Amino acid sequence: MTKRSRPAVAAGLALGAALSLLGTIGTAEAAPPGTSGYATTVQANSNLRDAPNTSSRIWGTTTKVTEAGVECYTRGQRVTAGGYTTDVWYFGTVIDYDIGHIYSNVWMWGGNVNVGADPAPGIPSC
Repeated sequence: MTKRSRPAVAAGLALGAALSLLGTIGTAEAAPPGTSGYATTVQANSNLRDAPNTSSRIWGTTTKVTEAGVECYTRGQRVTAGGYTTDVWYFGTVIDYDIGHIYSNVWMWGGNVNVGADPAPGIPSC
């Protein structure tokens, strides 16, 4: 094994991590196991709802950044949170590994779904 300096190794690890993160931001890939549609993540503390509005029933709330399979999107209630405003809502399945639960057929507000743009290119309208 070749001896490398700590700064060079640290720089290489940082570069690899940055490229890995950049490669996944806003991409639509095959959905995670147990889901269908396009693979993405949902932000922590996101409500998973029965319909594309904030007055509908909450089926669950994510405990951390969580895997999701998005099937389609629709335009629903316009919501502003954290400096972001959108009326796009995504429909799909969310897997919360922390509590061992799969939420199927739920709506997620677009501001909490990490797809890069609302609506995300490649994801069909419902």
